[in-house]
Amino acid sequence: MATLLGIGTALPDFRLTPDEGRKILGAHWTHLGAARVEPVTRYTILPLDEVFQQRSITERMRLYDREAPRLAEMAVEQALRESGTSAAQVDLLISVSCTGYMVPSLDVRLANRMGFRPDILRLPITELGCSGGGAAIAAGYRHLLSFPDAVVLVVCVELCSLTFNPDDLSLDNLTASLVFGDGAAAVVMAGNGSGLQVTAAGSRLIPDSEGVLGFQLRDAGFHPVLDRTLPRMLATELRGLLESYDQGPFSFHAVHAGGPRIFDAVESALGMPGGALTVSRETFRQYGNLSSASLLFVLAAFIKRRGRGLAIAFGPGVSVEFLSLKGGGG
Repeated sequence: MATLLGIGTALPDFRLTPDEGRKILGAHWTHLGAARVEPVTRYTILPLDEVFQQRSITERMRLYDREAPRLAEMAVEQALRESGTSAAQVDLLISVSCTGYMVPSLDVRLANRMGFRPDILRLPITELGCSGGGAAIAAGYRHLLSFPDAVVLVVCVELCSLTFNPDDLSLDNLTASLVFGDGAAAVVMAGNGSGLQVTAAGSRLIPDSEGVLGFQLRDAGFHPVLDRTLPRMLATELRGLLESYDQGPFSFHAVHAGGPRIFDAVESALGMPGGALTVSRETFRQYGNLSSASLLFVLAAFIKRRGRGLAIAFGPGVSVEFLSLKGGGG
């Protein structure tokens, strides 16, 4: 098993309200005013009058290089503090991000800033999208099965606002621009201790679905791929995937904050009662979709939960990450 000893989250300084987002995006998509859109508050690394401007890839990566380590460090500091762990005690550092490119990777920057040991193991994960947080926790869990005395730190940071392209008038880009936000989250894991535990982990790939979800890197920057068939696919496929992993029962569910249609698909596929995903839905309304960091934001609300739970995250592939959870006394 692996215990989640402490979770830290960090948000940038600028708050983007639902009305502000609709107003500025309405200048690019004139039909947006008549559309029904879930009200979502998000946080961005740039102020409102700058966040939706066109930028070169060079400028986007300059901003990423400046802001991603800063947010990641804030989340890590909180996670270490919440867990009562020092940087020198961490044996494996797993860093996750799909919205920027940095070589040397983010974990090297954190190691130099925060005093991790020179012999720390490092694992950067870059291309798993929204499922990256779940996959990283699963990797930490598997490491702790082999090395139960180790301490693992997972940190996810995503600057999704840097992917916005005002010249891309596709529905995919509009959808992404309405729901994605910036943020970072970190979790300290150990093979012992009290708290929310990961008792199993699994990954499933839906065959022949690679064109449904992802990013394309073009001359103008990232282009999101968000096929409208994804919710229907999940509603059809998820139950079978879960039954091949763990049939439960579960007393709570933590689903990465992908949006209302994703939540509806999960509830439909698994026959959930109303309100089963209230925490996940509220996380989405408060912060938007934070890609790989989203699942950790949801898990932060369950850190003291009792009972047996299930965490789910979806990513390109289409891939599904499962984590079996056990709260104190459950």
